[in-house]
Amino acid sequence: MDKIYIKDTHNADSRTSKNITRDSLYHDTVEHIKDVQMGMCFFADMIIDAGEKHDWTKMDKFDEEYCPLVLSGKTNEEFMASDWHERHIFTERHHVGHDAKADVNLIDILEHIADVVMAGNGRAGHISSRYCDIDPLLLYRAYWNTIRMLDDVVEVKKNE
Repeated sequence: MDKIYIKDTHNADSRTSKNITRDSLYHDTVEHIKDVQMGMCFFADMIIDAGEKHDWTKMDKFDEEYCPLVLSGKTNEEFMASDWHERHIFTERHHVGHDAKADVNLIDILEHIADVVMAGNGRAGHISSRYCDIDPLLLYRAYWNTIRMLDDVVEVKKNE
C-alpha cells in the first residue's frame, strides 16, 4: 500500500504547540484538515475496492461450481456443507459472523452490513437478525485493526 505523507502540524493544537501564533495555528489547522481528508480517501478507496470485489468466489467459477450448486435442489444444510460454501465463507473477508479474520477491520464490517441489508431485502424482503449479531469484542478488534491499518501507511514529514 502506498504511503500517505502528512505534515508536522504540532501547532494545530494547544496540547502539542510550540511557540504558537495565529498564523501557525491557522496553517497547521488547514494542514490537519487536509490530512484527515487523505485518511478518509484511504478508507473510501478500500470501501469501493471491497464493493467491487464482493462475492468474487461466486463469480470466479460460476458455471463450474456456483450455478450447478444453486440449481441442484440441495437443502440449505447440504448447500452450507458443500466445499464451495466453505471456500466462499472462509475466503471472503466480509463473512465476519462465520469467520472473522485475525486482521478483521471496519471495511470488512461495512461490507458485511451492506451484504446483510441488500441480501435480506433483495431475497426475503426483510433483514434477518440471524445475520446481524456481532460480538462486541469483534467490533473492538476491527476498530483497533483499522487504526493500525491507517497508521501503518502514514508517514509524517517534518517541517524544514
